[in-house]
Amino acid sequence: MGTQKTKWLFGMSGRQTACGATALILLLCCSDSLFPEAVRIPSFVKYMAADGLIYAIAALGINFYSGHLGETSLGHAAFYGIGAYVTGFLTVRYGLDFWLTIPLGMAAAALFSAPVALAGRRVKGSFMVIITYACSEILHYVVMNSSVLGGTSGISGIPVPRILGVKITKLPFFSSNKDGYILILFGIVLFLACFTEAFIRSRTGYAVAAIRQDAIAAEAMGIHTGRYQLRIMMLSAAICSVAGSFYAAFSKLADPTLLSATLSIQIFTMLVIGGRRSTKGAILGAFAAVILPELLRGVQDLLGLPFDPWYILYGLMLVLIMRFRPDGLFGARGQEESYAAGN
Repeated sequence: MGTQKTKWLFGMSGRQTACGATALILLLCCSDSLFPEAVRIPSFVKYMAADGLIYAIAALGINFYSGHLGETSLGHAAFYGIGAYVTGFLTVRYGLDFWLTIPLGMAAAALFSAPVALAGRRVKGSFMVIITYACSEILHYVVMNSSVLGGTSGISGIPVPRILGVKITKLPFFSSNKDGYILILFGIVLFLACFTEAFIRSRTGYAVAAIRQDAIAAEAMGIHTGRYQLRIMMLSAAICSVAGSFYAAFSKLADPTLLSATLSIQIFTMLVIGGRRSTKGAILGAFAAVILPELLRGVQDLLGLPFDPWYILYGLMLVLIMRFRPDGLFGARGQEESYAAGN
């Protein structure tokens, strides 16, 4: 039987969207060489692009647990922060290469997530929200009061990653110190997007979808729900830790705010805005959470407002989405049915 292709942006297929996004990223990174100085893309645009790609990795990570598995988590900042602190601690204290800290951070985050997933076998819904939130806050206060990890100041002076001995901020043919980060982060986001789409159509993806829709029925059909819940939580945590590792290298800092409840809520709402179980929704939701505050800060300065209008719009946007688009702007309502029909 034929396979039904998923439409991404402007009716394009996933492959066409990937090609278009790659061309756009290359144009962004090569703009300093292609255009005269008067029309070059401002540096802060590249900063937002790198920041958006980091959050896109985190959003794609939480999408496995809060999207495909259907559990709500307000504690994924813990895994994000673990990645950042593992990278910061090992590179600054022991001089370990940045690229070696990434799998170590993934392993640490996955191990920390295992008890949370095991607790999920006993509780559901709002109780699971409280457990994930509590675990994140416990880790937050432990790190904040740990002198080995820098306390409230965190770990600063994290070195710039190198590729074949060359700093990624000084790659040949790219004049901006953010171009290397953008290219690498985009490659990771592209890989995760392809991996997510393959996961959805895999046997594991169908099993996870069955657990989300009815865990009791899935168990009756022979699906080991506890085992799948543990795997998905560990996978989700490991992906979020990658985002944290790159954030630490990009900002040269790992501090306790990376494990805060505020960041957990921000990562989760990226998914809510974009749409659960939607790969493009997770990516675009992350960029919306980065771009909109910057645009509104310009409005604040222009109008001379004594407050940040982002928080008002943020709350209003969530209310409107929950009322009119509960599946998010790019939600995957009926996605399983369309895949089943196509396959």
